[in-house]
Amino acid sequence: MSPIISTGFNTGMTEGDLTRLDRRLAHMVSIGCTGAEITAVGLDAVVSCKLLPNRVAALAEIMQRYDLHYSMHAPIAINLMDHTHADIMQRAALVSMDLAAEVGAKAVVLHPGRVHPRDWHADQAWLLQFELDRLGPVADRAASHGIEIAYENISPNARVIAMEETSYSLDPAALAAQLARLNHSAVMACLDISHAQQGAGLWGFDMIDACVALAPWIGHIHFSDSTGVPATFPTGSRTEQHYFGVGDMHAPQGFGSIDFATLAAKLRVRPGTRTVIEIKTNFIAHAEAETLADAQAFGAQLAPVGVA
Repeated sequence: MSPIISTGFNTGMTEGDLTRLDRRLAHMVSIGCTGAEITAVGLDAVVSCKLLPNRVAALAEIMQRYDLHYSMHAPIAINLMDHTHADIMQRAALVSMDLAAEVGAKAVVLHPGRVHPRDWHADQAWLLQFELDRLGPVADRAASHGIEIAYENISPNARVIAMEETSYSLDPAALAAQLARLNHSAVMACLDISHAQQGAGLWGFDMIDACVALAPWIGHIHFSDSTGVPATFPTGSRTEQHYFGVGDMHAPQGFGSIDFATLAAKLRVRPGTRTVIEIKTNFIAHAEAETLADAQAFGAQLAPVGVA
């Protein structure tokens, strides 16, 4: 039996217009999605790290119209390794747990800590512990709501390429080690398959092996393709990156170079795992149905952790 309980798309930005979200969810149901990941930013349900009750109620009412397994992607800017802005980062993470609980999202995706490379090289152990000390109370808040945090391996973004930022989580195996240190029942991993490909392209590790190392923690998957070639030259837009095949492409399967067949054969994930498709709107316009079918087929091949 497949460990995947749902497959669907990230809903993207609503820019304050919840009718856009309503239309998107209705469309996703119509094409056969069984899950959806709500982008927390742009809902205007949280302002100044506080819930706006009327907006939260309106959001919850829309989401409850559809029989979908929901997750939520918290703001990417949350960084629990940022000791300069530690308080606001933790408040943003905490209110993300509250928002998810209010609207029925059972998993909240967070990005792990990032710091300047010089700080990382100076005191890795201290930074890793600092992150755990800040993450612990957020995990406790999640547990109190009966939801889980999905900690996601990140991509080599523009700041990483410019050597202004780095993260251990570029390597899924290192993310596994950090989750083992925390060992909290409300914290699992979100494996972003494309990010793993890109991390391997930047750092030179084996992408499949790194994903397998994370397997015991995986309860959430972000599904998209990329070549793994870093975007080390200027591009005017994300679609120009697509043209060259570099960077965080958020592309349909087959548009990059990920070996999905080998990954599916070797990867084991937790029962109850959700698959969330993250492809850009230009690809949704012509490859939405095919990508949904590919993601469903990929999930059907996965076995649960503990099964040989």
